[in-house]
Amino acid sequence: MDLRMPLYLQIKNIILDRIDSGELLPGECIESERFLSVKYGVNRQTIRSAIHVLVEDGILEKIPHKGTFVSKEIKKPQWGPFEDHDERRGFSSFLKSQGYSIRSKVIIAEKIRPTQSICSKLNLQENEEVYCLERVRYTDDDPFSVEIAYMPYKYVEGIENYDFSQVSLYDFLTTRNHCPYTFKRELIVSFPSNRISKLLKNKGYPVYSFQYIGYDQNGEVVEYTRSYIRSDKGSYRFVI
Repeated sequence: MDLRMPLYLQIKNIILDRIDSGELLPGECIESERFLSVKYGVNRQTIRSAIHVLVEDGILEKIPHKGTFVSKEIKKPQWGPFEDHDERRGFSSFLKSQGYSIRSKVIIAEKIRPTQSICSKLNLQENEEVYCLERVRYTDDDPFSVEIAYMPYKYVEGIENYDFSQVSLYDFLTTRNHCPYTFKRELIVSFPSNRISKLLKNKGYPVYSFQYIGYDQNGEVVEYTRSYIRSDKGSYRFVI
């Protein structure tokens, strides 16, 4: 057992692994709470809490007087470069295309004094201005990701006049002829900082941590973004 993660979440992940591996099939009834508590060596309340979270996530469903079953249709948000023409689609486009409602809450929207690291990522001189936009993204009112975007202010002058809880950042960059066209991406899976955890209402899970640099069609660096996405609320697909 992982001492950093609450027991009920570890049991939840064990059940998820059984579903993902095909050991438990859609429509199949899972074992009783009593059986599972003995099998995994935990009390029944721990099992009950794990099952409750899985029911809330739509992975399991309870049928009165019959038991708890694996949902016949498990729906989780997915994103990633499925096909070549999808490469430049943003987070919102992927999820909206799958029928999810998306909203954003702006946490930071201001010009900042960039660190040397940010200047290096954006190919800027140390005294050049940078605009920082940090947002929490929600799917169906549940926090899903935190995105922190840094952009050279010379490419986005006037950006402070827009409300990015309503406006798409990439739509705005398109009006400035600086929408990212190609990317350099890096993905790691890690435990988030306390601050990111609180914004995501993350309960001990690791997150998908993306860093990417966006280039416009002229090859200029127009965006450096760090994105933290809850691993329990979605999956990343890719083609090798």
